[in-house]
Amino acid sequence: MSLKYQWHLREQPEDTQVKNLAHETGLSTLVTQILVQRGLKTPQQVLPFLQPQIADLHDPYLLHDMDIAVERLTQAIFAGEKILIYGDYDADGITSAAILREAIMILGGQATVFIPDRFVDGYGPNQKRYEQFVQEGYQLIVTVDNGVTGLEEIQYAQEHKVDVIITDHHTLPPKLPLATAIVHPQYPGSNYPCPDLSGAGVAFKVASALLDEPPEELLDLAAIGTVADMVELKEENRVLVTWGLKQIQNEPRLGIEQLCKQAHIKLADFDEETIGFQIAPRLNALGRMDDATKGVELLTTSDLEKAKHLAQEIDKLNQQRKDITAEVFNDAYIKAQEQIKAGNQLLIIAGENWHRGVLGIVAGKIVDLTNHPTVILDILEDGRAVGSGRSNGNFDLYQALAVNRKLYQNFGGHAQACGVTLAASDLEQWRQQINALPTVKSLDTSKKTSRLYDLNLSVSQINLQLLEQLQQLAPFGQGNPLPIVKIDQFDSFQAEYLGKKTQNHVKIKLRQQQQYLDIIAFGWGQQLNQIQEFGISAVYGSLRQNKWRKQIQVQLNLQDVEEQVLSTDEAQSRLVDLRQTHNINVQLQQAQNLVFFHQHNFQKIQDKYPQLNCVLASDLNTDLKKVSLVDRPPSLNVFEQFVKQNQHLERIELIFHTYYPAYYQLNLTPQVWHRCLKYFLNHKNLTIKNLASVAKYLKLSNLEIKFVLKVFSELNFVKIENGFLIHPEKIPQQQLVDSKTYCQIRDLAAVQTTLIDSHFDEIIKYTNTI
Repeated sequence: MSLKYQWHLREQPEDTQVKNLAHETGLSTLVTQILVQRGLKTPQQVLPFLQPQIADLHDPYLLHDMDIAVERLTQAIFAGEKILIYGDYDADGITSAAILREAIMILGGQATVFIPDRFVDGYGPNQKRYEQFVQEGYQLIVTVDNGVTGLEEIQYAQEHKVDVIITDHHTLPPKLPLATAIVHPQYPGSNYPCPDLSGAGVAFKVASALLDEPPEELLDLAAIGTVADMVELKEENRVLVTWGLKQIQNEPRLGIEQLCKQAHIKLADFDEETIGFQIAPRLNALGRMDDATKGVELLTTSDLEKAKHLAQEIDKLNQQRKDITAEVFNDAYIKAQEQIKAGNQLLIIAGENWHRGVLGIVAGKIVDLTNHPTVILDILEDGRAVGSGRSNGNFDLYQALAVNRKLYQNFGGHAQACGVTLAASDLEQWRQQINALPTVKSLDTSKKTSRLYDLNLSVSQINLQLLEQLQQLAPFGQGNPLPIVKIDQFDSFQAEYLGKKTQNHVKIKLRQQQQYLDIIAFGWGQQLNQIQEFGISAVYGSLRQNKWRKQIQVQLNLQDVEEQVLSTDEAQSRLVDLRQTHNINVQLQQAQNLVFFHQHNFQKIQDKYPQLNCVLASDLNTDLKKVSLVDRPPSLNVFEQFVKQNQHLERIELIFHTYYPAYYQLNLTPQVWHRCLKYFLNHKNLTIKNLASVAKYLKLSNLEIKFVLKVFSELNFVKIENGFLIHPEKIPQQQLVDSKTYCQIRDLAAVQTTLIDSHFDEIIKYTNTI
């Protein structure tokens, strides 16, 4: 059973169709199979898709009112009129404003950019702001990435002799504003060939018409806005992103270059994922945390020092956004679990002093973890509760919340995302009313969203050649997603936290014979224990390239895990692999019934955490069903004895922590022992002070040379008197096993090999033989 989604193999095309297309295009059958699945079935469809050209861009005058908009803008530019660009506070709105501002400047004009404040002005046209612009003497207002909902605001401006040109791409309302021009790819009756342009895409088309040709120097901004707004990467959008990425890689503008430096991004590796996961979040952080106008300044400045300063500031804001998100999420998730226990299906969670800029992000995270539709609200000092809601594809959140519309002071959104404001005093009543609705009461949170995967592969089939074939389909995004692969053929797996500082992400390693595949699971930290407990039968995700220390490998970015289906016998004798846990203190506090093989470890942890149940392995009673083996046994014999005597245990967590791992790794070969003995016998007058030089000569560590010396001393091969190494007159006839220290270290090395370095499936086989 998968943890997040219900997976289905995408419908497979006919072999004959795939082979014919592969023959006609010279592409591999793997690539052509995916192309056919995505509706590209002829060479005439495939070639423009794989090799989009700037010449493929449509005539911008095919867009509704483009001729009127260009005429009015040109008039304003050459007459030196006061022009205002009214944008939006997300990455698409920021890049849209930057594109239009740059185009106007190329023609010698000037324009002021205004980006509304998310919390003061709200989204889209704001009446007070329009009144302000009229008073300040602006003669032309051009909206980018917004405007079609501004009936009253635009009417006010037009009545006061301020023309308004709307450039937008959002859903058109039943009644449109009476603007000077409305440039929109979905305007009724216009039939524009690429109706799914982003706000930046529409702004680029306006710039193309203004300048009489597509401005290639603005393609980078169009690419960022297009990817950030998650429109379909088909038709013109694919052209804009493909060529915009090339421009960023080859001739990056100052602002993007400095932002990449802050994010430690190599421009040569810059791709659509860089925009989606690195650049867009940083630009969006401005609108959430500060003034998004700084994003326009960053993207349009030619001043290096200014670009550096703005990039540093934006990067700090993005880190603040992450920190605040984590803080709010931790509080909200506790409340979410409480509400789920109380029987609520739709979670309405409120707190004080929660930053409103991250509420939607937190709501989305809780939906991902719980599968419950969620609304997160901040309670303000004036008694209002302002929040954002999120849902998955199985539940229409907008329709559910709309039933209580009379309670709200503000409300809007769509099926999967809503915004709402109401009196904080009404929250409890609202929560009860919402959860009493038949559609909410009947909500099945165990029902997972359906997802499709493209290929079923084994670990042994994954290599760089396969990845290079799949990369021919890039850039990826909406309408052309990264191919999802299912991997269910492997011998074993290991799972641990990714990195030592946080426990947010997970790294999984699959092994099939002598081939390995690394899997990076971003945001899966809370599921690690479940993965380790129940095991993995399959993983789903997208293949990506990982460059590390000049080595290029294929890794899988995880989307989902399918748990192993265990038999009753397996479930009753389950081992759990927690050997790679980095933060031992956190792990100990989460574990139950800590078992120790060593008295000193037992005493140390019991003194540090008196609230935990600690017990020595030799004193374990049969009442316990679940235990965690904290430290490592001194030998395999001791471990085997523990397993034999405690077959009643239903769950054994293998932590096997040690504060002294180097002692378990002392495993010298017979040749090394012989070389060491020969050296000591042939060199007289050695002192303890000479040991560092001796170790260096023998290519041993300081710990290894001390180990050797102690064993030889126990065997009377050498003696230490007054700091000198003394040779006996006659070397006694003894074996290494006659040394107590040698036997102890040999036993530790066996523990290391069998219980620490081995794969988990090998430990299972080993314990089954005990």
